[in-house]
Amino acid sequence: MRRGNLIAIALLLAVSFGLAGGCSNGGGGGGVDEEPPPEKPIFNIGPAIDLGELSLVAYQQLKECIASGKDAITVPAPWTLEYVIYESVDPSLNDTCLDDKGVVPVAFIATEGNSIYLAFRGTSNVADAISDALAIQVDYDLVPDGGMVSGGFLGMYEGTGAFPVESDILSDLDQLLMTGDYDNLYITGHSLGAAIAALAFPDLSQNSSAANVFMYSFAGPAVGDSDFVSMYEAEYGSDRVSWRIVNENDLVPKLPPTGLDCPDFMYQHVSNELQLAFGVALPALPDFSADNCDLITIAAQVVTYGIDNLDGVAEDHKMCTYFMTLCAEGPDPSTCAERAIGCAGEDSP
Repeated sequence: MRRGNLIAIALLLAVSFGLAGGCSNGGGGGGVDEEPPPEKPIFNIGPAIDLGELSLVAYQQLKECIASGKDAITVPAPWTLEYVIYESVDPSLNDTCLDDKGVVPVAFIATEGNSIYLAFRGTSNVADAISDALAIQVDYDLVPDGGMVSGGFLGMYEGTGAFPVESDILSDLDQLLMTGDYDNLYITGHSLGAAIAALAFPDLSQNSSAANVFMYSFAGPAVGDSDFVSMYEAEYGSDRVSWRIVNENDLVPKLPPTGLDCPDFMYQHVSNELQLAFGVALPALPDFSADNCDLITIAAQVVTYGIDNLDGVAEDHKMCTYFMTLCAEGPDPSTCAERAIGCAGEDSP
């Protein structure tokens, strides 16, 4: 089976069984009516294309580190690479950086002009999939009144004692913001990277000194409950903008199932979704409401559904396809397409 299909199955396990495993007590979402979010901002395709390219770069950096070591990690012009953020992995299960057998890059920070760019890599190795699949819902305590989120995704964002991803990012951003003339912070990621980017948005909005914070994610699953969504959307304003870019035929953004009235399993998406349309329409999802909140049954149905439609699921989730679709809608499609880093080959991201 192709590696891309194996990753697709792992991702389905992560966003169905892993996220559906949330059975902790406390702080769940409720059915309370909330204030409507502020008026939806105007979508700007230019930053979306730039951040799509940087999401591809995050995958490419993993390949560079595995093949040639940390010093080989690059970003294309016009960006300048400032920091690479690493996560610890088991080398017996994963390909690792050539010169450091215990780590792989999980994110990077680059600059261009008066802007800082933070890009998170999507699922590319066994450690990522296992971390997601072992998730339970936990408190999002990086900001006040944060609600509850996937423990697997939050664990990836927070990192470990030796590689504290979130605190390293805050420290690196503080260094840049204190020493440079930067006004804007852009956050992005695809798939797993999109989920982590969503967790980073309110944290960096409140806990960094960036004047403007913008988040554009691609193909992201839901990450939290209604309390998390309310807190997240309270950040919106002219200096705080978040967009979720999703393919209407992509399964992953439809997971975990939203709208279920289950104890500690009441996932919702944050607002400001931009829909793309490519690939083949998938059959309707099962009626999960008939499962009486049996999360194991729900997860099994999602995995079975994904395996039955595996080729379409994998292709319609690819960042390369997202990027090329955005390019086709941009002002210069042919030049834009030349920026599709790593998109030639079966195992393109």
